[in-house]
Amino acid sequence: MTKEKVAFHQRVIIGVELEGYTISTPENTISRKLAFHRKGTAEKGENFRRDWSIGTEYNSRPFSSIREGLFLLKAGLRKYNQGLYRSKSPSRKGRQIFLVGGWKDRFAGAHAHVSIAGENLKLEKARILTRHLHDHLPLLIAMSASSPVWGGEITSFASNRVLKGSRTYFKPIRPQELNLKSIHEITLNRGRRTKPPTLEIRVMDSNIPDFMMASCSIIKACILGVLRKKKIINKITHYQYLKSRTDAARRGMEAHLCWNGEWIPVSRYLDRFFWAYREEIKAMDIPEDVWTVFKYLKRGYNASAILREASLKAYREHPATWQKRFAKRYVKAIHTLLEGNSIRDFTRALGVNVPGVEKVWLGRKGLKLS
Repeated sequence: MTKEKVAFHQRVIIGVELEGYTISTPENTISRKLAFHRKGTAEKGENFRRDWSIGTEYNSRPFSSIREGLFLLKAGLRKYNQGLYRSKSPSRKGRQIFLVGGWKDRFAGAHAHVSIAGENLKLEKARILTRHLHDHLPLLIAMSASSPVWGGEITSFASNRVLKGSRTYFKPIRPQELNLKSIHEITLNRGRRTKPPTLEIRVMDSNIPDFMMASCSIIKACILGVLRKKKIINKITHYQYLKSRTDAARRGMEAHLCWNGEWIPVSRYLDRFFWAYREEIKAMDIPEDVWTVFKYLKRGYNASAILREASLKAYREHPATWQKRFAKRYVKAIHTLLEGNSIRDFTRALGVNVPGVEKVWLGRKGLKLS
């Protein structure tokens, strides 16, 4: 019996961990209480866990394509909505996972675990992967930022989690410093009987599936570049890296990042990345919903910008109850998104008007990537 040939882009396998706060309904209060999925619905490789810091944690099944990953995340997170099931009592209160990087006094992260099909990832190979990926981490921070609120206050920062929690939970390192320490921004996880060794990227804020899969697309393109023996496309000093990292956390998609010694806006950095990795990106099965997210990112709309605008809208309406107003809209918005609707529908449900992206191009004008 012949072995089925695996597509090139499917050699890179990713699993996602999403931590989150909880919104209790119908009170619409935000807390660290555990959100519970419907018992008996977990699939093989999927895990609904308790994180001792933030509370709720969802672990996806590993996936070999971005399209598969988006489907699995939406299908898995939908299981927290117990109101979908027949035996749910109408009088029973619900808890919905709230996917933000921070809100009150704890951080919620998104971790991507990367492995290569058929390979037992060793430290030497993991450091090669890290050298290609490391200097793009500020881009991932800018794209995934989702914590404009901290201590219950709306701030001007895109990722309070990265600014306040890096030294404790995901300390910056140089690529050659990669090791097995779990407090670093990138770490090598030992394998076990049911799981191969993985390279874990820990800098992203917790986020909705569409934004999370955009980050996974960047990670996957870098790893595919290594498999194609592509040269490192962005080399910067550690000082330039730290400065880029901080500006990405402060200003999100309005930041300036360093590309080979040149400081450029994130939107231009994103275009350069797509052009440099155009062959790898063309080989990937990226769904239209994720392309739409990339276009919103280029226009400056990451999750942090959307959440800040939705929070300010609720605050302007009634300062004393703005968090409950926001939470009520978020529950509606996340249900809308997880039912298969678009990011535009998500923002509408939050009461946020975002511009059209029909004429936004990526990489270079006229470049066809999908």
